[in-house]
Amino acid sequence: MTEKEIGSRREFEDPDGKTTYYIAAPTAEDIRGADWHYSKTYTKSMMDGINTSSEMMDHLMRRGIIGPEFDKRQAELTNALTAKAIELQKCEDIDEKQGLAIEVAAAREKLFNWNQRLNGPMANTCEQISDDARLEFLTCRIVQNADGTRAWDTMEDYLKEENQGLALRARFEVMLFLQGLQSDFLEQTPEAVALREVEDEARKRAEDAMAELEKEMEKEMNQEIEKEIQAEKKPKNKKKSTRPRKKKAVSKKKASE
Repeated sequence: MTEKEIGSRREFEDPDGKTTYYIAAPTAEDIRGADWHYSKTYTKSMMDGINTSSEMMDHLMRRGIIGPEFDKRQAELTNALTAKAIELQKCEDIDEKQGLAIEVAAAREKLFNWNQRLNGPMANTCEQISDDARLEFLTCRIVQNADGTRAWDTMEDYLKEENQGLALRARFEVMLFLQGLQSDFLEQTPEAVALREVEDEARKRAEDAMAELEKEMEKEMNQEIEKEIQAEKKPKNKKKSTRPRKKKAVSKKKASE
């Protein structure tokens, strides 16, 4: 690989954080191989009786899982999420942001769960299974070690990878790469950004409070030191005796006179 190709790669760490892997752009040969795996898997899936996307949609419509009510509820949840996100972006009060960020996250979770009524079954269609096979092939082809060698020599090696955490992470990173998304795209949602701002502000307030406390303690300490210095400079007065003076004895001779 050229230095330019090495420098243009995206990197990611395996789940244990000990090893860094890299993603290179697929070659024309990689894409042709991926398309071949897609077609091969699609044909096999159809022969095994797996539904196509259109067939699955028909089944879901007949069972009432999707339809006008589904679309209506989906639109309601989408609008609720959008409204909350706009409200969060306009909010400037740091104390209100945390509550709004939690509400946006909850609204996004509701929309995701509702969409799973459709996305869950559609994940088991010929098209989606074939897409998964295509993604797995590209993963084994474009994930590299630091020196530019492939992390897996063949697709079989990737599928037999003992470290499943690494295999899943590599597949996820390749999917994001092919879709033009950054690895941290989930951290760039409005609620994630707002929560980071809240955390930063809370940390700043804690640091300011600690600095103020240290300043007060230093001031009190300086005052105590100053008092001790003034006490040492002040002259010490001799204590007057409180005992009564003894009267001088008068001689008998002087008294008789």
